[in-house]
Amino acid sequence: IGDELDGNVELQRMIDDSSLIPSKDVFLRVAVEIFSDGKFNWGRVVALFYFACRLVLKALITKIPDIIRTIITWTTDYLRDHVIAWIRDQGGWDGIRAYFGTPTWQTVGVF
Repeated sequence: IGDELDGNVELQRMIDDSSLIPSKDVFLRVAVEIFSDGKFNWGRVVALFYFACRLVLKALITKIPDIIRTIITWTTDYLRDHVIAWIRDQGGWDGIRAYFGTPTWQTVGVF
């Protein structure tokens, strides 16, 4: 999944186009786009985490670590408000393990 997300030109453009300091508006635009058709799946949940992680890395690289806690808050708020019911319906976070199988060192490296 990580390679697929790295190769997603549109997602990479949204990450690169975000301002030097990531904004909640940019985060929400991308989050809404990920789930724009109203369909949920584990790949999209992973994509949301991937995007949040990329913003955190961008904050570290540009030496603005103060925003990291804020990015985590945006992510957890969005999950709670829009995605958690679907996750619960899939058996909670254990559902991701059932979907992707038993983690190996390769899959752990993706996350």
